[in-house]
Amino acid sequence: MLLLLHQFIQRRKIHQFLWTIALFFYGTSTLMELLMNPDVLGFNVILFSIFYITATSLVGLLGAGQLYLIVKHKVSHIFLVFVIIMSISLLLALIFTPFPIGLSFTGELGEDIRVISNGYPISVRVYAIILASVGGTFFLIGSLYSFIRDRSRYYVLFFAIGALMPMFRNVPFGYLGNELVGVIFLFIGYILSILHIKKQNN
Repeated sequence: MLLLLHQFIQRRKIHQFLWTIALFFYGTSTLMELLMNPDVLGFNVILFSIFYITATSLVGLLGAGQLYLIVKHKVSHIFLVFVIIMSISLLLALIFTPFPIGLSFTGELGEDIRVISNGYPISVRVYAIILASVGGTFFLIGSLYSFIRDRSRYYVLFFAIGALMPMFRNVPFGYLGNELVGVIFLFIGYILSILHIKKQNN
């Protein structure tokens, strides 16, 4: 995250700023997951709410950042406003909706997070569903489009794999293991993108 922030300070690209925020949310949501482990603090409304809003909003921010790379900024601005509005709506819905109670936990973090998420009414989950599906689609399709348009930008494939890994929940490396692998792929993609930029400048 700090490396990407440094790159933004140097180049002042909007997508770098959005991806820096997204990575901060990624780290925050992962920390909340760690704290929600039964061996640490366990589930509670504050930890889960912070996890839910950051884990969902980061996908929208990744998608918005990708749009700034492939379409006109006017379109990207509109989608970014959409992401912000949906994120705020999700936050307000979490604040004013009681935390689900009487749920049966399995002891597996990924499955228990799914149980709690589904315990909320659709009036809450709809914002997360839209943000994750639309943002994720834009990010993945945008990454593939960037690679097809310029095969030298193969680093975008690492971004795509890194973003996909947490979606597999408990397989193949376990819930937190998948997130760790995702972070590794994102970091490798970032390093390769830096090398690509330097090669272009030379």
